[in-house]
Amino acid sequence: MNKHSRLLAFRSLIISLICISAFSSASASINKEQIHSLVINNLQKKLKTDLANETVSVKLSNIEEYKVSKNQIGLKGSGFCVITSENNRLSMTFDVKLNSNNLSVAEIRYDFAELTEASEYAPSSDEEFLMKELMNKISRDFKTKNIVIAIDGMENVSNISNQKKFTGVGEVRVGSLVWNKLNFDVVFDTANNTATSVAYKIEK
Repeated sequence: MNKHSRLLAFRSLIISLICISAFSSASASINKEQIHSLVINNLQKKLKTDLANETVSVKLSNIEEYKVSKNQIGLKGSGFCVITSENNRLSMTFDVKLNSNNLSVAEIRYDFAELTEASEYAPSSDEEFLMKELMNKISRDFKTKNIVIAIDGMENVSNISNQKKFTGVGEVRVGSLVWNKLNFDVVFDTANNTATSVAYKIEK
């Protein structure tokens, strides 16, 4: 092999190493940035089919990654299944297996909490009212119907008769897969069964 041939071979080796390095970095980037979105999207797709409801969304609160085999990885954890049309939120656990080579779904399993536990998350009439009023207000402000709200806590701070004033926190998803913290302050006239004031703040 002459000097020119060795130079070409060396240059090809460098290019090959750069390509391999770029591919590995891209794979790592995909794993870190997109794998949770893949799990959420596929869980939502399966739940929408299984529950025959297009208003289902998923909020994951705990995710643990583990190795299934040389060609598969698994993600398991817990979260909530939010059913907007029913103003309901169900506690759930999940286990999703992905093929490592292309991150396609190999298996999806989920379980809802027992009914006695799930009832803890069922919205009260006050919570249903809050979700309805907040969704109507946010829908008008953002000009979209693609809104999901999960109320984490609320308190009636009014001492006035025929009035309830709820302050609390929760999370909201407006037209995307990203959940943002929600603070709200809603005044409810119990005599007329209407909201007289709806204020909120979305923290991004």
